[in-house]
Amino acid sequence: PDKQERYFQLGETYFWLASQNEIVERALTPRLERLRAEAPGRPLRLFDLGCGPGNMLRRLGPWGRAIGSDFSLDALAYARSKGLRHLLSSDSTALPLRPASLDCLIALDVLEHIEDDRAALREIARVLRPGGAFLFAVPAFMALWRHHDVMYGHFRRYSRVEFLAKLRDAGLTVESCRFIKCAFFLPLLALAGFERLAAGVRTPRDNFYAVPGWFNTLLATEIAWEDRCGLTRWLPFGVSLLCVGRR
Repeated sequence: PDKQERYFQLGETYFWLASQNEIVERALTPRLERLRAEAPGRPLRLFDLGCGPGNMLRRLGPWGRAIGSDFSLDALAYARSKGLRHLLSSDSTALPLRPASLDCLIALDVLEHIEDDRAALREIARVLRPGGAFLFAVPAFMALWRHHDVMYGHFRRYSRVEFLAKLRDAGLTVESCRFIKCAFFLPLLALAGFERLAAGVRTPRDNFYAVPGWFNTLLATEIAWEDRCGLTRWLPFGVSLLCVGRR
């Protein structure tokens, strides 16, 4: 419970996650508006794959019936304590859903945790209805591999070319795939190099660092600003990839 509380609070207030949630909402809104117009008279069927303690699932609620799935029972129990009810534990490569049953599926920092990510992407394509929308966020560039990736059970970080190929092989149509958190690429590249040099000397830890409130706000504003002003549409590097499209 303490870990889940920490993850939930990080998702709500910590610059790294809160800014990403803002970018995700901005990217999703026009697609959800389109889906709602295509299906008048019924609530949208939304799915948060790897919902964790429920940060994004709560934001999806006003758009329709939002269902959260996670492998962690602890995460689901915490999400339920926050009032979320449509929850299930499942294997992301074998979702207990009918084919073409979802209008929209999101997976935020999830696919890198799945050993057979190709199978998960094929499963996502199976459960999305034709024209249904998806949004994925994944970590980018193996050059940025750090203790953080190991501690959180990542199998990989992605190149843009590799990720696009996997999406297309699964039968998904990509409308936009761009890097985000671009200003942090060089600092984290330096940190990754330092960690390799300090291996065996420095105690491994994750990269969620305590920062003063004013600095946290400044960093969150910078990440969101990159996306708002369009920098992320043409910069060829960043710490994460954000991909949206449809089946």
